[in-house]
Amino acid sequence: MKFVNVGNALKVTCVGFAAGVLLRVVQMLYFFDYETGFYTDGGLMAWISLLVPLATGALASWMCFRSRRYFGPYTPRKNPMAGTAAVISGVVLLLSAVLQWMQLGAGKNTNGEYWLLHFLFLISCGLFGLVQLFVSVGFFTGKNNLEKVPLLYLLGVLWGVCYMILVYVFYAKASSFVENFFAVISGAFTLLCLFYLCKLLAGVDEEGAAKRVFVTGIFAVVFSLTYSMSNLSLLLLGRTYSGEIPPSVQLASLVVSLFLLVFLVTFRKYSLRRTPKGGTESNAARHGAQRFKAE
Repeated sequence: MKFVNVGNALKVTCVGFAAGVLLRVVQMLYFFDYETGFYTDGGLMAWISLLVPLATGALASWMCFRSRRYFGPYTPRKNPMAGTAAVISGVVLLLSAVLQWMQLGAGKNTNGEYWLLHFLFLISCGLFGLVQLFVSVGFFTGKNNLEKVPLLYLLGVLWGVCYMILVYVFYAKASSFVENFFAVISGAFTLLCLFYLCKLLAGVDEEGAAKRVFVTGIFAVVFSLTYSMSNLSLLLLGRTYSGEIPPSVQLASLVVSLFLLVFLVTFRKYSLRRTPKGGTESNAARHGAQRFKAE
């Protein structure tokens, strides 16, 4: 089937999170009681806002899995769009860390588990932000600047772990299963995507890691952008509710998800080589080299 390819999978992904954001904003504006924290339509619209991104994410991931021959050896090339996204995400992660520190300093709850987990997360935001700025140089120059420090991107994985723990402990306590599912599953897939991205940039099982980056990244983008973008949009409209993740934390999740989306779109264009059916990795490398010379 010609339509089953990575490019169309990414188009489905964009449609999925855009529809998810729209549906969730409508649901929270017109079918949610902010005083009681319950839905006014029995939760029907909430389930629709969940099932649409879930279905599109599943379809897009299946399309990537069916196109797994597309994922050949990783070849770093100049990628200004990914570099720009990495810079933006790095700067915003550092800003998020500063905002979280200010909130912790001004908050009444400065002791115990709450303070410790939030402090660890803001530290991870600062470290991951610096890593993103470092990685952006490689995207702009067309080099993998993680070759000498291949495990440096594990700081991104650490950020994902801290985010997952923070959300699970403090912010997956809503009365709605849909709210809790969005919060937890978006963090889980973001963590998985960052793990496989770390393997890819470190040069470990590049073809397998690239395929898994796309499969998990699609779900991460669909769920994270649907959840964080809609919540931040509602905040701008003056609508907040108890149990919501702090805006400074959601902002960090939002920019990481946007970086992953830009990486997936541009990585497909710049850095993947198609592995011929029945071919070996060396054949794929020769094929990629010939194509590079032709370009």
